Amino acid sequence: MGGAGREEGRLDTIVADALHLQRVLFEHSPDAMVLCAGDGRVLLWNPAAEALFGYAEAEAVGQRWDELVVPPGAVPEEQGRRQRAHDGNVTARALLRRRQDGTLLHADSALRAVFGPDGAVQGYTISERDVTALTIARDTRLVEERFRDLLESVPDAIVVANEIGRIVLFNGQCERLFGYGRADIVGRPIETLLPARLHAAHVAHRLRYRERPTVRRMGAGLALFGLRADGTEFPVQISLSPLAVGDAHYVMSAIRDISDQKRFEQALQDQNIALTAASQAKDRFLATMSHELRTPLNAILGFSGLLLMQRAGTLNDEQRRQLSIVRQSGEQLLALIEQLLALAQLQSGTAAPAPEALDLAALLRVLAPMLAPLAEHAGCTLASTADGPAIVDADRPAVERLLRTLAAQALREGSGPQLVLALRRGPDGIGLDIGRGAGAGATERPCGGSADGSGLAHELATRLAERAGARLACRRGADGGAFYTLGWPAG
Repeated sequence: MGGAGREEGRLDTIVADALHLQRVLFEHSPDAMVLCAGDGRVLLWNPAAEALFGYAEAEAVGQRWDELVVPPGAVPEEQGRRQRAHDGNVTARALLRRRQDGTLLHADSALRAVFGPDGAVQGYTISERDVTALTIARDTRLVEERFRDLLESVPDAIVVANEIGRIVLFNGQCERLFGYGRADIVGRPIETLLPARLHAAHVAHRLRYRERPTVRRMGAGLALFGLRADGTEFPVQISLSPLAVGDAHYVMSAIRDISDQKRFEQALQDQNIALTAASQAKDRFLATMSHELRTPLNAILGFSGLLLMQRAGTLNDEQRRQLSIVRQSGEQLLALIEQLLALAQLQSGTAAPAPEALDLAALLRVLAPMLAPLAEHAGCTLASTADGPAIVDADRPAVERLLRTLAAQALREGSGPQLVLALRRGPDGIGLDIGRGAGAGATERPCGGSADGSGLAHELATRLAERAGARLACRRGADGGAFYTLGWPAG
C-alpha cells in the first residue's frame, strides 16, 4: 500500500514538473505563442506575442484572434487554416499580420488544433515568428532584378513598397529628392517619407488601397507633403500604380516635388487678394466720388439753369453762350460720373444677369417719351420704329441702360437731324439700330474711345451688351454721324 502511494506521488510530481516546464517554455519562447478557444477567443498570450503584436496580455485575452491581428483581407485564409488543422498541424510562410498600431508584418505561422477527450476541437495553439526582414530582403531582390534599370531611367522619383508598406526600391531621383541613401531607407516603412502627423492616416489609406489597387493619383484634392532626411517638408504630387512579380504584390509611387507650382499658386492667390482689395478700394472711392462730385455739380447745373432762365436778370448773347457751355460741360461731367459708377458696378459682378422674355418694341415705346426731350435738347427729333412684338431673352435693366447709353452717345457724337431707333426682324434674329446722321457710307469700327470721354461710354455699352446677350457693332458715317447696332440671335 505504501509503495503504491509513493508511486502515485512520483507521477503527480512528474505531471506537475511537466506542466511547469510547459508554462516556462510558453512564457520564455522567442516565438509568439497564443492559445485560442474553439471560437477564436484568445485564452493565453505570451510575452513574445506582446512584443510582436503590441497588445499586452490583458488587452489580448478575450479578443478574437482574427479581429486582433489578422488584416480583413486575410481573414478567409485564416479561417481555412483552422479547418485544415482538424486533420493535423498547419504551417504557413510569410502570413500577413497587423500590429496594434496598424502597421503590417510578415510572420511564419504554425497552428495546431487541441482536442478534448471526446475528440472534439476545444481550441488552437498558434506559434508565430516575425520574418519581415527576410521578406523585405526577398522583395528587394525580386523588384531590383526586374525593375531597377527601368526605374533609374525615368525623370520622376520612384519608390516601391511591398504589401506591408516597407520600401524595397528607391531610385536615384528619390535619393536626390529626399536626401536618403538607398542603404539607409530600404526596409523602412513608407511613412518615413511623410511628416509624423500624416502617419496614422496614411497607414489607414494604404490598407484600403491594398484591398482595391488601381492606377490613380494619391490624395486627390488633399495637400500632400514629403519629409526629407534633414526634417524639412515640401509639397508633393504622388501617383500610385500596383506592381506584381509572380505571386508578390507591390505598390509603385511616382513622386514629384511641386514646390515651384505651390509658390506660383501662392503668388497668384496673393495677387488676387491684392486685386480684390484694390477693387474694393476703387468701389469705396467711386462711391465717395459720386457723392462728393455730384453734390456741387448739381448745384452748378441748377444755378446755371436758373441763370439761363433769366430769373436773375436779362442775359446778353455772349453771357447766354458761356452759361450754355458751363451747363453742357456740367451735364457731360455728370454723365461721365454716372457711367463710371455703372461700369464699376458691372465689373464687380455683384449681381448676376436675370434674363427674361423681353419685348423690345414695347420697351422702345416706354423709352421714347424719355429720349425725346434729350433729342430736342440736342437739336434734333426722335424717330422710333417699334411696330409689332420683338421678343428676345435678355436682362431688362441691362437693355434699358444700354439703350439710354447708346442714345446719349449717338446724340453727342452725331450731327444729323434725327435720332433714329429702328427695329429689324430677320431669319438670323432681331436687330436694333440707334444713330444720328444720314448713315450713308457708314463703316463698322470697334467700339473704342477717344480723349473726349466717349471711351468710357463705349466700354460701358460693351459690358451692358454682354450682360444683355447682344452683339454690339459701332459705325461712323461719312457725315460724322454715330451709329450703333444691337443684334440678338434667333431663338
